[in-house]
Amino acid sequence: MRNKVRGQSDVIIGAGLLALCAFMAWRTSLMRPVGASSGAGPTLIPWIMIGGIALLSIWLIIRALRGGPRTGDKESAQGLSYGTIARLSCLAVLLVGYAIAFTAIGYLASTLLIFVAALALFGERRPLVLLLVPGIVTGAIYWGFTQLLNVWLP
Repeated sequence: MRNKVRGQSDVIIGAGLLALCAFMAWRTSLMRPVGASSGAGPTLIPWIMIGGIALLSIWLIIRALRGGPRTGDKESAQGLSYGTIARLSCLAVLLVGYAIAFTAIGYLASTLLIFVAALALFGERRPLVLLLVPGIVTGAIYWGFTQLLNVWLP
């Protein structure tokens, strides 16, 4: 019975997300192009996000309708533990701090610091992972924005 209710809620959530995607697509289609730049334009990232959310929503609905076996840990079957809720709350505070630090100290420094802090918050303790993954991901994103999309980051 619990899986049936969970499957129904997954379908409802997926349908709600698809409706949100439709709304976002409508609003994005109303954006006017800016100048004759050779860059990607202001609608590229919104369209990528809309496409990603739509694909994941469809996957959620299909998975719920198939009713196949769920893969997950004890927390997913019993709800979130207090520890997980506390870590997610700390992550929310970190992200608010990131928004403040982003303009104060710049993209590279703030993203590296928050990335390492978030990994540590969720239990990552291997020094190589704590240093290499944030460095590679942050560097790749920075390069993609500045070189491929011609978008300046602080």
